[in-house]
Amino acid sequence: MAQNEPPNAKGGSLVSQLGSFATKSREVVDFTAFYKQLQDLIKFLDEGGEQKRIITKLADPVIDRQEGSTLDTAYDFEDYRATVNRYVNEHGNTLAIYKLTHNIPLATGDYQELERVLACELGNKEDYAREFGDTPFGLLVRKIAKLDHDAAMQAFSSFINDQSLNQDQIAFLHKVTNHIELNGHMESVAVLAKPPFDKPISFLKLFDAKTRDSILEAINRVRENAVEVTA
Repeated sequence: MAQNEPPNAKGGSLVSQLGSFATKSREVVDFTAFYKQLQDLIKFLDEGGEQKRIITKLADPVIDRQEGSTLDTAYDFEDYRATVNRYVNEHGNTLAIYKLTHNIPLATGDYQELERVLACELGNKEDYAREFGDTPFGLLVRKIAKLDHDAAMQAFSSFINDQSLNQDQIAFLHKVTNHIELNGHMESVAVLAKPPFDKPISFLKLFDAKTRDSILEAINRVRENAVEVTA
C-alpha cells in the first residue's frame, strides 16, 4: 500500500474504490462509508504549521491610463505598416499623394510633407526603416496608392497613338501600362524579359533599337517622377 494512502473499510484503497465506482456505474455504493473516507483525506491535504500569506498587487499599465491620454510607444497596438497603408489610401487628395498617383514630379515641399507624415506623425524613422527599408517615400506611396489609369496611359500615349505600330506592339505596350498602373512603377527594365512580357514575342524582337530606347526612357521617367524632387 502506498505511503499516506488511507485504507477503506473493505481493505482496498480509496483510489481503487473511486476507480471501481467510475467503471461500474450500476454498483450500489455505501455513501456513508465513502463520505467517512473523504473526511479522512483532509489530513493529507494540510501538512500543518502556519502557512505564509502571500499578497500580490498587479497593475496594468494600459488600463490604468486616464481616458484620452496617449499610450507609450510600446503600447501602440496598431501595426505601423497597416497605419501607413490606411493613411495613403484615405488621403489621396492631399497634394503630394495626388501628384504621385498622377505622375507629376514632387516639389521640395511635397517631399518634406511626406517625410513629416511617414517618419514623424504615423511613426518614426526607425519604424519606417524596419518596415520598408530604404524604399523612397514616393515609391512607397505609389506602390500603395497605384498610378492613375489615365496618367499611365498618358505616359505612353506617344507610342500607343503611333499609327505605325502593329497589333502585337500595341498589346505589349498595354501590358507595360497595366503593370505600371498596378505597381506604381516598374522596378527594373529587366522585368521586360520575364512573363508576361516575353510572350508571344520578346521585347527585343518586337521593336527596333530606337523605339526600345524611347520606351525604356518613358518607363524610367515614370519611376523618377516618384523619386526626384524639383525645386
